[in-house]
Amino acid sequence: MNSSPFDLVTVGGGLGASALAISMARQGARVLVLEKELQFRDRVRGEALTPWGVAEAKKLGLAELLMKTCANQILGMDMGFGVRNIIETTPQKEPGFTYFHPEMQEALLAEAGRAGAQVRRGVVVVAVEPGANNGAVITRDTKEERIRARLVVGADGRGSAVRKWAGFTSHKSPQPFHFAGVLLTGVKERQDVMTYLFNADLGLVVGIVPLTKGRWRAYLGYSTENGLFLQGSEKLGAFLAESEKVAPSVAEAYADVESIGPLATFEGTESWIDHPYRDGVVLIGDAAGTSDPTFGQGMSITLRDVRVLRDALLEHSAWDTACHHFAREHDTYFHVTRKVCGWLRILFEDPSPEAQALRHRAMPRIAEDLSRVPDHLLSGPDMPADDAVRDRLFGEY
Repeated sequence: MNSSPFDLVTVGGGLGASALAISMARQGARVLVLEKELQFRDRVRGEALTPWGVAEAKKLGLAELLMKTCANQILGMDMGFGVRNIIETTPQKEPGFTYFHPEMQEALLAEAGRAGAQVRRGVVVVAVEPGANNGAVITRDTKEERIRARLVVGADGRGSAVRKWAGFTSHKSPQPFHFAGVLLTGVKERQDVMTYLFNADLGLVVGIVPLTKGRWRAYLGYSTENGLFLQGSEKLGAFLAESEKVAPSVAEAYADVESIGPLATFEGTESWIDHPYRDGVVLIGDAAGTSDPTFGQGMSITLRDVRVLRDALLEHSAWDTACHHFAREHDTYFHVTRKVCGWLRILFEDPSPEAQALRHRAMPRIAEDLSRVPDHLLSGPDMPADDAVRDRLFGEY
């Protein structure tokens, strides 16, 4: 007999936590969402769902809500080979979505409350006590409170404290890249096309992501070896100058821009938990694993996490069994994504002589046949990712 007052308690109230709270509360689960921020603020982070992520949003019953409240629909992708119609050329037959992150968070958290979840904001979580069918989250405001739940969900991002409190071992793969971003207006690009351009010889990547209300999130990936650290408004000129080195079209797009948000940089380090469940505590989203941010898979993986976990919890009365199932599934699709991103990083980002030699062989063949590039970024991690796919990408046959 479960005497806990809640079935689920989420630590965090962002995309993953809110999506899970909505999905489970709609099915009658007793859900509590604990979010430390009273108001979501703009920070540099992912703001796009590719078609496979939009398909996950549909399966969760969230796509229509996103479109009504905060999302911009993306019809095309430009990666330097012309604009690709992503609805016609992906198996999901879906567009992409982009959104201003704080608006997305507010929309989903409000929907969680309407679905029946309890939402508490301004709450500081100071500890998690694992325990199958009877874990606890400890908060501290004016006094300490211990909140018990059948399942504790760590959805507290890439710097997750829940990982540490629950005793998970984190693995890291440092990458010699930084990734910077800034919010702009005045970009001269189509509002329904995302642009990602690479200059591998310089180790530079530009991302231009149209949001709503005439806003754009501009990104720049750059090698740590060039001595730059693009942080703070005084570095905007350097950000734009480095971006314009990638292609002449970038200079045209940025000719009349203004900054309306922070310029910030974060590391390209990948981190993950093997089997992100133990003793009544499950991790989702960036708390469970972060792939190379250059390739924009984090939001879609988060919604896949939510959908797989939801389905497992609804299928199995024993939630311990359900969460172990989720963790096994997560490891599979996360590491497929990570592997393919690693191949693409070598081919399109890495300025080393070894990578240049690979490009010398591979790029002429890719120019003749774009299908050599695996389509996991748009079409998802269920696509093949074996040695034959890698060999074809690198022009080995």
